[in-house]
Amino acid sequence: MTQQDLTDYASEGGDSSSSRYIPDTCIGFDVTADFAHFRKVGNNSAKPSYRIPPRTTVAGLLAGILGMPRDSYYDLFSPARSAIAIVPKGLPHTYTMGITTVNTKADDAIQYLPQEKHYTKSAEMLTPESYVKYDRQRDTYEMLVDPEYRVYVALSDQNSYNELRERLETSRYHYSPALGLSECIADIRNVEIHTVGPGIEDAVDSAAYDDSEVVPKPGVTIKRERAPLYMESTDGGRRTTEFGNITYAAGDDRLPVDESRTHTVGEHQVAFY
Repeated sequence: MTQQDLTDYASEGGDSSSSRYIPDTCIGFDVTADFAHFRKVGNNSAKPSYRIPPRTTVAGLLAGILGMPRDSYYDLFSPARSAIAIVPKGLPHTYTMGITTVNTKADDAIQYLPQEKHYTKSAEMLTPESYVKYDRQRDTYEMLVDPEYRVYVALSDQNSYNELRERLETSRYHYSPALGLSECIADIRNVEIHTVGPGIEDAVDSAAYDDSEVVPKPGVTIKRERAPLYMESTDGGRRTTEFGNITYAAGDDRLPVDESRTHTVGEHQVAFY
């Protein structure tokens, strides 16, 4: 795999966009689940979902398959070291679901145990006093029903790329893949290796994470959803370094884009990010 300098069409003012990694080959696979939820930023009580998984969500999914610790994989999935494209195989419809949640943060959850009891005393542990200290919270989630996506991914780190390929091909995941919420266990199939070629059309089957490349056309309905693109680790956890618009065409239309940013992968025309 090689890296090409793409500064000639980089977005102005975005450091992470100044050089993007474009591979010679990539891994393609289908991922689906009964339900999915990709929580939109800026919402707390009611929890709407993105229709297309944000790039950060896809990076987290792949890092979990590799078994990488939380907040440790942002460099590996930076725009200069990775390429990702998401093709929605039909936009899923949604269902509003009430879900009761409880705090499972380690420092807080340990307080559910009576301090005077040993952790092995399960009968004593599950007393009302031990688990009602923190209230349950019932939230409204917008769930995607029967979502299915074709994911194309490449990494410049050859060892990580080879390990990801092997784990996907053999279904040997370190952490079970999920689409957003951990309860939305995903099924991965049709793992293939594709050659990446130059684009031959001015429309793509994939979503775009940078709407500056989108060229609107009459009669094509385009939707946008603001989402984080890239992150970096900090002493306190992580922070978003760049936001972008998840842009996709509604219905059976394809997303019209600048042809110079398109690539041919398998049976699809895609835009890598």
